Amino acid sequence: MKKRLLTSIASAVMLTSVATPVVSNAINIVHSQKVSAATTDEQAEFLNKAAKQAVKAAKKYGTYPSVMIAQAIVESGWGQSGLAVNANNLFGMKADDSWTGATYTSKTREEDKNGKSYYVTAKFRKYDTLEESFEDNGKKLREGVSWQPLRYKGAWIENADNYAQATKALTGTYATDTQYDSALNSRITAHNLSKYDPVVTKTAKVYTVEKGGSVYNWPTDHSVASPVGSVKQGEKVTVTKTITYNDGSSRMYIDGKGWINGSALGKGKKSSSSEPITQAPKGVTKIQKNLMHNAYVYDKNGKKLAGKMFKVNDEEGAKLINTYGTKTIKGKSYYRIGENEYIAAGNIDGTLKFLKRNSYVYNQYGNRDNNLKRKKNEQVATYGSAVTINGAKYYRVGIRQYIKKSNFM
Repeated sequence: MKKRLLTSIASAVMLTSVATPVVSNAINIVHSQKVSAATTDEQAEFLNKAAKQAVKAAKKYGTYPSVMIAQAIVESGWGQSGLAVNANNLFGMKADDSWTGATYTSKTREEDKNGKSYYVTAKFRKYDTLEESFEDNGKKLREGVSWQPLRYKGAWIENADNYAQATKALTGTYATDTQYDSALNSRITAHNLSKYDPVVTKTAKVYTVEKGGSVYNWPTDHSVASPVGSVKQGEKVTVTKTITYNDGSSRMYIDGKGWINGSALGKGKKSSSSEPITQAPKGVTKIQKNLMHNAYVYDKNGKKLAGKMFKVNDEEGAKLINTYGTKTIKGKSYYRIGENEYIAAGNIDGTLKFLKRNSYVYNQYGNRDNNLKRKKNEQVATYGSAVTINGAKYYRVGIRQYIKKSNFM
C-alpha cells in the first residue's frame, strides 16, 4: 500500500474487477456530493455496524472512532463500493507482498506526478467480516508503513486533541487529497460521529498507585504497545493526560514514565502544571532563549531536581524560556532559569561537532522532506543528547531539523 493516493476512493466506484468507473473523475465521489444530516435507512444500518467495530478497533489501536467511521463512509460509499460488497474492504487496503490472506482484483484509478489519471488492475485485501476491515485499518493507522512506521503519528489519540487534528494529520499522508480532512470532518459533523469518541483531558493530577505493574509506550491494548517501565504499589505519580472512554474505562499518561490503565491508580487530586515552576532571581537581567531539547533542571551544585524538566514539543521544535545569565558547575556550562535552578547550556547553545561525511537533514519524523545538506568536515551545532526516530539515532541541529548521529565524528 505504498501509494495510497486515490486508490481507496477510486475503488469505491468500481463494482467488479472489470467494471467501468461510474464517474470519470473518481475523487468527485468524495467532494461533489452534498453532505446532509439526513440519514437513509441503509446509511443508518451501515452506521450501526460501523460504529460498533470502529469503537472496538479505535480503543485497541489508540485512534478516534469518529475518524475511522468517516473514512469508511468516504472510501466505501456507505459500504456500497465493489470492494465493500465483494471483499468487506471498507478502506481500499491493497494486498501488498506482506498480505497472506484472500485477495480481490479490481480496476483502480491512479495519478501520475503531473496529476494525470490512469487506470490499473490491482489486488486488494479480502476480509471475511467488516470487523476484520476495521481491525486492519486501526493497525495501519498505529503501525504506519514499512518505510515510515510513524507516518500517521499525528492521528494517534495521544497526539491529536480532537478529531479535526487527527483528520488534518491524515491529509497528505493517508491520502494526498488536500481536502481529505474536509471530507472526513463533514461526515463527522453531519452525523454526530464524535459522540463515539473518548474524552481527552490534560489536567495534571497526583495519584497513588493502587496496583503496581508495567507502563507502556502507547495508550493502546497491551497486545499492541510495548512496556517501557513500571510503577510500584503506593508510589505517587503525576498524570498529565487522561483518555476516558464511553464505557467508563480510561488510560492515563504518567509523566516521565508511560501509559497505564486508569484502574491501576487510586483517586487523584489536582496538581500544578507539569512544567517546572521557576521564580525569577531579583536584580538580574532576563534574556529569552530558544530551548532546543528536553532539559532537566539542576541546582547550583549540579544535582538534578526531582520532577523538574522542560519539554520541547516535536512539532514546535523549540521552546522560548527566560534565562538569567550563565554559571559553570563542575566544569560544565549552565543557564540560570530561576532561584537555584539551572539547565545545561548545550540544550540552548548547542555543541559543535564535525561531520565525517556529507549529510542530509531530516524532520522530526525521520523524513527527508527538504533539500538541505551539510558538507563533510563542516562544524554543526547539535542540541542535547541524541534522540531516537524510527529506531535510528539523530542529533537535533535546528528547529525540526535532525542529522543522523552516525554521520558525526
